[in-house]
Amino acid sequence: MGIEWFRDLSITILGFVTSGVLIFIMVLIYHLYRKAKSALQMAESALKIAHDTVSLVQAGIKPLLPILTLIQGIRGGYKGISKIFKKGK
Repeated sequence: MGIEWFRDLSITILGFVTSGVLIFIMVLIYHLYRKAKSALQMAESALKIAHDTVSLVQAGIKPLLPILTLIQGIRGGYKGISKIFKKGK
């Protein structure tokens, strides 16, 4: 057994170890990809639910906006008139 045999043995072992590490890394990357894809799908569905909720709330509030504006105007007018009469006293 000369030095060439040890060199060939070390190259062969290095090749097997490198192949094993690359296969392990590829499996790990695939697993992370599947987890990320699942998380993105859940986030996408949550965003869709949030969007639907906002649309529903907007549809419910739109008819009330003129009434709320009128009430706010009346309250503002009442406060303004109250200030005028309080200063007069």
